[in-house]
Amino acid sequence: MEPGAREIDCVVPAAGRSERMGRWKPILPFAGSTIIETVVGTALRACARVILVVGHRGPELTALFRGVGGVFVVDNPRWEHGMLSSLQRGAEHVRTRRFFVALGDMPWVGVDAYQALAGAPAADVVFPVFDGIRGHPVLFHERVKDALRAADPREASMRGIAARFSAAEVAWGDRSILRDIDTMEDLG
Repeated sequence: MEPGAREIDCVVPAAGRSERMGRWKPILPFAGSTIIETVVGTALRACARVILVVGHRGPELTALFRGVGGVFVVDNPRWEHGMLSSLQRGAEHVRTRRFFVALGDMPWVGVDAYQALAGAPAADVVFPVFDGIRGHPVLFHERVKDALRAADPREASMRGIAARFSAAEVAWGDRSILRDIDTMEDLG
């Protein structure tokens, strides 16, 4: 574990079907591993603990991370209600005053992004920003958890909830904080 954000839990939602991709993303090869192992591995190097939220094909991810220290796998039985339902489920298990949300399809994010956010000025929500666009991971203060839990996951969004709280932005020097995988071409 590297210095910086190591006292902060990280929620990684990985419960969806990957419908836009046409193939299930988490286990696709990436940099000698899989997409999800890369995302979780980076978060583990940066954070106290990773709360991996599974749903569709959950037993596969549970088996993949069985015995991996620092990874707590949580099943989201309502995963079909969207990503917010997975964030709600993961937030239930956060034990730290602040927590990261790192998307399971963003393997280019490095430990340095977590460290920069953890060192940012205090705010309820801290975003990395590249070229004027907010990216991930996002750092939340525990004050956001109640609003997150109270939201209807079929109508609300993480962005909408975050907009109700104080925010800080950390300038980022590359697209890694914006770059996700939605198509096979995105892997290139």
